[in-house]
Amino acid sequence: KGESSTDIDFEKLRTSDLPYQRNDDLMMHDSSVLAMNVSHDGTLLGTTSSDGTVCVWKIADGKLLRKIERAHGGIGGISDKGAAVTCIQFSPDGSKILTGGHDSTCREFGLLTSRMLKEFRGHKSYVNCCSYVVLPPSVVGVNGGSNSGNSHRGDSNGFLAVITASADGSVRLWNGRTAEPIREITPPIPTSANAVIHDKDSIVRSKSIHTVVHLHSPPNTMIVVPRCDRVYLMSYSGAVLRVYTRDDVQGSDFLAATVGASNQFLFVAADDGKCVVFDVHTGKVEKIIRSFAEDCSSSVGRSTGKACEISGLVCHPHRGFVGGYSNDKGQKRGILTLWK
Repeated sequence: KGESSTDIDFEKLRTSDLPYQRNDDLMMHDSSVLAMNVSHDGTLLGTTSSDGTVCVWKIADGKLLRKIERAHGGIGGISDKGAAVTCIQFSPDGSKILTGGHDSTCREFGLLTSRMLKEFRGHKSYVNCCSYVVLPPSVVGVNGGSNSGNSHRGDSNGFLAVITASADGSVRLWNGRTAEPIREITPPIPTSANAVIHDKDSIVRSKSIHTVVHLHSPPNTMIVVPRCDRVYLMSYSGAVLRVYTRDDVQGSDFLAATVGASNQFLFVAADDGKCVVFDVHTGKVEKIIRSFAEDCSSSVGRSTGKACEISGLVCHPHRGFVGGYSNDKGQKRGILTLWK
């Protein structure tokens, strides 16, 4: 544990290029790619970019199947560009995609027509993450029949909900069929550390929520990561079940997180360049990877002693690998580093 990518046997990962990749026929946007997601059957890749474009690709041959421009509208009606799209997820049946953007909305698009089907509106600032989650009806406070007729729910007994998190400091739970708001959840961040910044027409809290990770154990819970010195294990009703904090330093903010496939370990990147590994169930700090940001970036400013901020973490679904990456502008190039 804690070893960088130089110690990983990539032959065992089966990372050979697909035929079109060998010819440098790559999937590309005209501007920076901000988010990606793979469909549940592993055949489609969804990507989003800073100019408001959403693309859906066939992984096997790299073919562009759908392109949705200005998926989240223009910026204040002035620019021809769309608002940046910061997150994307496929529906459980792969027929729809969910996106969130800098226009403070989350939207659902049908892949058959590329048309917007629903809009989830209510956040006061950028939407940083969005996801579908199938919950027992009792968890969201509805009866089993209220979601009847929902063709893309996960199973016959589940209620399809949409979860969004925003720079306004809140997590919102929505009815995935009707787009009606069900609940607003605000982690108990200390008021003194949660200043409000007015950014044009948005309200950006200094403790913006960057990441929400849904868990299968404990059931019906999620990890909520605001930009502060603590991470929360919460129920979908908004109850705080556990608080994860560091015991080696104070005043360092957490940035992004991921959870291993077994739901045993929580990996959280901090703004001091370290990655803290928690036991999900006990809250105990199991390990601190001290050179994490340095090894996950190609910063031109390493001589200054300032680490690049980690933008995101990802965990391999079947193997014990964690990937970290940064979009810090001080980098010579973007890299993805794997750890085991």
